[in-house]
Amino acid sequence: MKVKKLLSLILAGVMMLGLLAACSSGQTQQSQAPAQSQAAEPAESKAAEPVDDGQTYTINLGHTMSTAHPRHTALLEFEKYVEEKTNGKVQIELHPAGVLGSEPEMQESMRMGTLEAFVGGPFDTISVKLNLFLMPFFFDNQEALMRAAKDEQVLSIISEDAEANGLKVLAIGDGGARQITNSKRRIVTPDDMKGLKLRTPSIEAITYCMQTLGANYISMPLADVYMALKNGTVDGQENPVATIYDQKLHEVQPYILYVNYQYHPEVMTMNAKFFNDLPAEYQQILTDGAWLFVETENKLALENAEARLQEMRDAGCDVYTPTDEERQAFIDACAPVYDHFVNELKYFTQEELDLVKSLAEGK
Repeated sequence: MKVKKLLSLILAGVMMLGLLAACSSGQTQQSQAPAQSQAAEPAESKAAEPVDDGQTYTINLGHTMSTAHPRHTALLEFEKYVEEKTNGKVQIELHPAGVLGSEPEMQESMRMGTLEAFVGGPFDTISVKLNLFLMPFFFDNQEALMRAAKDEQVLSIISEDAEANGLKVLAIGDGGARQITNSKRRIVTPDDMKGLKLRTPSIEAITYCMQTLGANYISMPLADVYMALKNGTVDGQENPVATIYDQKLHEVQPYILYVNYQYHPEVMTMNAKFFNDLPAEYQQILTDGAWLFVETENKLALENAEARLQEMRDAGCDVYTPTDEERQAFIDACAPVYDHFVNELKYFTQEELDLVKSLAEGK
C-alpha cells in the first residue's frame, strides 16, 4: 500500500509537469441564467494463455471517487480480472479520490500519454457524441440506458469520434441518475429553480439544462464542492445519489429533489496509442474487463441507491419526489436543450438522437 501511495505521488508530479503548458480546466466558470444489434456482453477472454511478449505493462487508472464509492469497488474487480487473465503481465494501478488531479486534468494527462486510463467525465473532450446520453429525461432507468450503451452502432459512432481525439473507449455503463440539491428551499416546480446558484461540472448538457430551468451555475472541480456549499459560495449542486453520499454533500444540503433529470454514462477510456500498441490478446482482456467493471458497478449502483437515500432522510434531509404532473413540467422546461445540441451546437444529428431514443424506448 505504501508503495502504491508513493507511485501515486510520483505519477501526480509527472502529470503536473506535463500539464504546465496546458490550460487549467479546473478554473471556476460562472454564467447567469437567461430570462438493433447489441455489443458483446462481458465475457471470459478467448485467450486462455495470453501470448507472452516478454514485457510487463503497467496501466495507471485515475478517477475522482473515494475508495468507498461503487466505482472504485468495481474497478478492483477490473484490476483483479486483468491481472489474472494476463498472468500478471498487465498490472493495473488504481489512483482514486482525485490524487492525480481533477477530472479534466486527468483527461488531458491521458491524452498526452502520461496517464494510461481514466474513468469519468467531462464527456465533450472524449467525444461530443457522448452527449447523446446526456439529454434531460431521456432514459427511464438503467436498463434503458444500457440498451443504448451496448448497441454496436451507438458504440461505433462514439468510438470513432473518441479515436480522433486520441482516446479509446473500452466500455460504457451507468454513471448514475442525477438529482438536484440545495440549501434554500424544497424544489417542486421549475419556478423554484429560479435564482439558485448551483455548482455544476463543466459539462454543457448540465450547464445549459440548469440555465434553461432558470438557475445560475458555477463550474468547479468536485473536490471543491463541499466547502463551496458549506460557506455559501453556491446554494446547491446536482449529482447522483452515490456521489452526494460519497462526498458527504447531504451534510450541507438539506433539500434533495429526487428527479432523475439525467442519466450519465460511466465511460472507461484509455490512451489510444497505448491501447493499440498492446498485443491483441491483452486488448481483448482489457475490453472484457471493462465490461465486467460496468456490470459490477451497475449492480452496486442499483443496490446502494435506495439505502443511501434512506440514510440521507434519516440524517434530516428533505427528499422530495415530484408527482408525474410535476415531473412533466420539468420535462417541458428542458425541451430546448435538445434543439440546442442538434441544431445549434450540431454535436450530433437528429438521426443519431432518434437511434438512441428508439433504443431507450426498447423499439
